[in-house]
Amino acid sequence: MKVAHPRLPLLLLLTSMALAPLFAQQPDAQSSPEHERQGGGQRGGFMGMGSAVHGTVTAITGSQFTVKAEDGTTYNVATGPNTRVMKDRQPIKATEIKVGDVVMTGGEVDDKAHTVGAVFLAVLDAEQVARMKQMQADFGKTWTAGKITAINELTLTIERPDKKAQTITVDENTSFQKHRESITLADIKVGDAVTSRGALKDGNFVATQLSVVDPRRGPGGAGPNAGSAAAASPQQPQ
Repeated sequence: MKVAHPRLPLLLLLTSMALAPLFAQQPDAQSSPEHERQGGGQRGGFMGMGSAVHGTVTAITGSQFTVKAEDGTTYNVATGPNTRVMKDRQPIKATEIKVGDVVMTGGEVDDKAHTVGAVFLAVLDAEQVARMKQMQADFGKTWTAGKITAINELTLTIERPDKKAQTITVDENTSFQKHRESITLADIKVGDAVTSRGALKDGNFVATQLSVVDPRRGPGGAGPNAGSAAAASPQQPQ
């Protein structure tokens, strides 16, 4: 039985945004319409991003990696030929990952069996880890993201990846974008996935910028979109 922690889609959202320059530089042949018709693309989670595990590699056996998460939980991460493996903004071989590396992996996470069928596996440097932690600290304060559940004049209600509801107020100073093109508030509808920058004022998030994003991919269209979540089949450690 697969059990998803509410924090995991948020963690993957943060990592997708923190690593966006890394993935944006890579051609994504598997995100073509033909690939999507064949059932490709990531599944589950916020914006189709599935779930994620972030931690330190403690052991390597063939194509499987033991990763100790920040909460102390150990996961068995299985990689396969379709797993996207990245380091320093470049694709690498899984064999180049070493014990002690800090990694982020996403795909089919079974939180009961502590296994991951990895769609992507990224080695994080200190700057990326720091950026992700800062974004996590700022989430809901200077930026937010989620799926719009209601629109009432100038107030939008979203369901965030952590399953919490948050209201976003827009005004004459708010800019709106979709696929990096300017739009208006009238173009935004319930069900849209959005990211927003702004600030809390009297407990209310006031947006300076609000972007509608492609729910099949990460924020800004960049993200670890690496093909089917069945890229690797997690196996129980022997």
